[in-house]
Amino acid sequence: MAPTREGQLEDLAARLQAARDHNQWTRWTTAESSYRELLADLDLIDETHLDPDGRLRWDDLAVRARLGLAWSVQMITNSLVEPMNLCDGAEAIAGRSADESLRAVVLAQRAMLHLRSGNPRRALDILNDSLPMVDGADHYNLSIQHLNRGNAHSELGLFEAALQDYQASFDHARELGDPLAISFALQNIGYAQYTLGDLPSALASMEEAERVLPGQEDGLAFLGRAEVLFGSGLLEDAEALLRAAIPQLERAQLRADCAEAEWFHARCLLGLEQYGPAREAAVRAGRRFAEVGVEPMVAFARVLELEAELAQAGRHPERRADLADRAQEALRVADDGDATGSFLGYHPGDAARFVAARWLLLAGEAGRARRIFDDVRRDTPHTPLTSRLQRLVVAAQLAFSEGNRPRGLRAVRQGFRLLAEHRAKLGAVESVTAAAVHGVDLAYVDVGAALRTGRAQPLFDALERGRSTFAGAGRITPPDDPVAAELLTEARGLLAAARELPADVEHMAEREGLISRAGAIQNQVRERAWLRTGDADVARPVTAREVVQVLGGGAVVANFTVFGGRIVVVPVDGTGAKRLDLGPPDEITELIRRVRTDIAMAANEHIPPPLRAAVRASLDRSLKKLDDAVVAPLRADGDLHVVAREPLLGIPWTALPSRQGRRTSVNSHVARGRRDARPGGGHRLLAAAGPGVAHGADEADAVGAEWPGASVLTGAASNTAAVREALATHDVVHLAAHGRHDADNPLFASIELADGPLFAHELDGMRLPASVVVLAACEVGGSSEVVGGEVLGLTSVLLRLGARAVVAAVAPLPDALAAQVMPRFHAHLRATDDPEAALAAACAEVDQPVPLVCFASLPGL
Repeated sequence: MAPTREGQLEDLAARLQAARDHNQWTRWTTAESSYRELLADLDLIDETHLDPDGRLRWDDLAVRARLGLAWSVQMITNSLVEPMNLCDGAEAIAGRSADESLRAVVLAQRAMLHLRSGNPRRALDILNDSLPMVDGADHYNLSIQHLNRGNAHSELGLFEAALQDYQASFDHARELGDPLAISFALQNIGYAQYTLGDLPSALASMEEAERVLPGQEDGLAFLGRAEVLFGSGLLEDAEALLRAAIPQLERAQLRADCAEAEWFHARCLLGLEQYGPAREAAVRAGRRFAEVGVEPMVAFARVLELEAELAQAGRHPERRADLADRAQEALRVADDGDATGSFLGYHPGDAARFVAARWLLLAGEAGRARRIFDDVRRDTPHTPLTSRLQRLVVAAQLAFSEGNRPRGLRAVRQGFRLLAEHRAKLGAVESVTAAAVHGVDLAYVDVGAALRTGRAQPLFDALERGRSTFAGAGRITPPDDPVAAELLTEARGLLAAARELPADVEHMAEREGLISRAGAIQNQVRERAWLRTGDADVARPVTAREVVQVLGGGAVVANFTVFGGRIVVVPVDGTGAKRLDLGPPDEITELIRRVRTDIAMAANEHIPPPLRAAVRASLDRSLKKLDDAVVAPLRADGDLHVVAREPLLGIPWTALPSRQGRRTSVNSHVARGRRDARPGGGHRLLAAAGPGVAHGADEADAVGAEWPGASVLTGAASNTAAVREALATHDVVHLAAHGRHDADNPLFASIELADGPLFAHELDGMRLPASVVVLAACEVGGSSEVVGGEVLGLTSVLLRLGARAVVAAVAPLPDALAAQVMPRFHAHLRATDDPEAALAAACAEVDQPVPLVCFASLPGL
């Protein structure tokens, strides 16, 4: 028996839904053939003989099938000819239909085609007309149309309006109960939050989108997260996501999104100083944008190519060639960009002129650069942070090149204020630190201009301007994240289990498996931390004049930097500042490596005495050479406070011959807020011994004996919970435990305790009571520079969270030596409440170099 017309329409409706699903899951070719077969079968029905309900259903099917086909054809061919013809056919049917809402559906699809082909203004006009036509109970179409209008608003840089549309789309999708529509809306809400500067909320929305609809393999989720991580400065994480996203987007035939991914990939590579690969990615992005007809982004991709060449030329002056020609090429791109208009809040013409001006400044043509720069339109409230910073970098460069230093400094300070506002929204130490990458060019211009003055004070001030923007605590209020705590407990258990396995080949695979699983969990914890919002103030930079006022008695603050292939240091004492050039860094870097190697060998208790003597002699020679190279020029006969980054930060300063018995402290910036010493102040001390330390329990007992009322933890009592509590409540905390600095993931530097490692990451958010923390553990005082030059490690985290001083080893520290030095250190600390003086005195009382360093702020600021 032949099916009834009603049955036919039911079958055709099911086929329409299947074709829609193919489109939604980017199976364009399958969708196209499904829609064409559907339309062929619809045409076999004489709609004029249907009853009114049947006619309404046929009209709906015929319109939506044509519109679905239009979309799949446009995605396959990137042409608007057939898609618009299909829309014309759909509109003719809608015009004859009793269902007035169908015309709104047709208009919405026309808008999407215009949006996809790079005409967001036309798309927005159409959507503004079509949305009022949709029935208020039609949650499906309202969700789609608000989503599409949000996309149009986004491409025009109207991000507040976009967020409102995306939220409306989410509300209708939730009423509909469609996981795919809910996920799309959440993903786009996250994008709008990102563009408005709320990066933690953006990541949270995108994670929720993935939870609603897990397992998507079209690359869009990776792309969205990567863009937010780029904004956070987490470039290495963003770059890894983009490498995963691009092939998925290619397979899904999402050409416009793939072009966007290539563009952001190029930006990440540029920030990572991989200039050649950045340029290649920019070329690919431009080619892809041209294929999909997004002309503003074609121009932007070309700008990015020129930026990559500019960055390489600026960092490597010997490679400069045809500078004026490159500027002229940038101006041609600017003309092309002016013709296309803005996109996503960026204007390619302006970006190209910034690049042209910088090329001309390299060529020494400041006058032409100024004329070009003055033609650039003003920023709007929607101009992205990176574009605003680029303007201020060029403004500063121009002013400095014209000899107008006050004007240049105003631009620099304005840029750092923008970065400080951006950083204040971020709540995790890692995010705060990573955000420094957006200030690299600004700091480079500031320090370069200060060097050219030939004076010491401007250089000191320029160094601290950039460093202070990202110094200090990432967060004031502790996070409440029981999920992260549970994950860290699981990771700790896995690592503790790995530690207990015999150290033989038979158990190697099992041990590596446990460590690998723990690493995966640690990454989950990292990603959860990125969702925190910030509420901390930004440190005010310290000036050389302030330092001069607080120094006395021959004390010196030595501020080191590596710039232009030279190590430069600004020593400041009570009489003023001077500038010293210590030459290329290669020889000093090699000396530091040799010292650390010799210390590691000397710490090996199993090497024979003759070899030990040879190692000690080599160590003494290397320490003397390093002392002559970096300390002797400072003429620091009294206290010394070192401000440096790697590799200088890792020098065992206290072990250098000229620093024997003298107060020495180290930090990555000149920090404020250290309280004065309070000898005899009734400090609370906790001493804890970790597993596997030969003299750990004896050391903890001996340290505890130096402090009345001290708490001493050994064995199972020396666990992570007890030590975390002590860090939050005690004035002095001593940890006689093995430790590890993770160079690849510095926030997972750790101290080994009875129940497993205590990670730096799980201290993020604590407030320490201006305490002295002693880490009598091998190399746990190490640190890593992240992109942008900021420093991370257990010591930096403790200082950021409020510790007054952290005494830690920057090279292997033998257990027996620690047990000998530490009780003496605490005896002096109890008497003086001065960690630098206590460490100097304790180290002077033993007959071998001690690689302990006091990381601290400068008193009196």
